[in-house]
Amino acid sequence: MRDDTNYFYARAETELELAQRATHPEAVRAHYIIANHYLDRCYGGGEPTADAGSEDDAAD
Repeated sequence: MRDDTNYFYARAETELELAQRATHPEAVRAHYIIANHYLDRCYGGGEPTADAGSEDDAAD
């Protein structure tokens, strides 16, 4: 892995750990979204995807 890929992977792992420790549902969600963006950077997911919850938010 390249150095930047290692960094993004480590950040994703950290965000996943933070999500597992968070107690507020919005904090959990935010950490998972951030982790997803870092993983996209690692595995060439192309352009970052829109916020995964944006459709849910529009329905509220």
